[in-house]
Amino acid sequence: MKVLFVCSGNICRSPMAEAYMRHRIADAGLSHVVVASAGTLGIERAPASREAVAVLAEIGVDLSNHRSAGLRNEDLRTSDLVLVMALEHLAAIERMGTAPSGDVHLLREFEEGPDPRPGAEDVDDPIGRSVEVYRRQFEQIRLCVDHVLIRLRSSHPGR
Repeated sequence: MKVLFVCSGNICRSPMAEAYMRHRIADAGLSHVVVASAGTLGIERAPASREAVAVLAEIGVDLSNHRSAGLRNEDLRTSDLVLVMALEHLAAIERMGTAPSGDVHLLREFEEGPDPRPGAEDVDDPIGRSVEVYRRQFEQIRLCVDHVLIRLRSSHPGR
């Protein structure tokens, strides 16, 4: 199973979600899950923002080796679950013209639990803001990813 996180530049929100989910996969009994991230702006090989690296370091997750990747049609074709940070990313995926092979959701649809709820809001882009803003955004991401992990574990019992 492949989970893909999508944001704009792939330098803060989606890399934080990807790295946190990777960090939690083994503990959640989901070693069969592959995690990736990409950005709709097509930025390639840029490091994660300094603030994103610092916030994840606070929980013992190393994001310093992350390099951005632009979203490709192949990413959509090979992902079982695509989690976007904002409505604009859903629109960008639609413009690409490749129907994702799996489910696509706003990440915050999972804020209240493992079943997605309609009407979710965006995870705001913290780029250029303080580390405190990054912490708040990461707490939203963390809560949602934890709920996604519960959903994935319940859909693959015994793993």
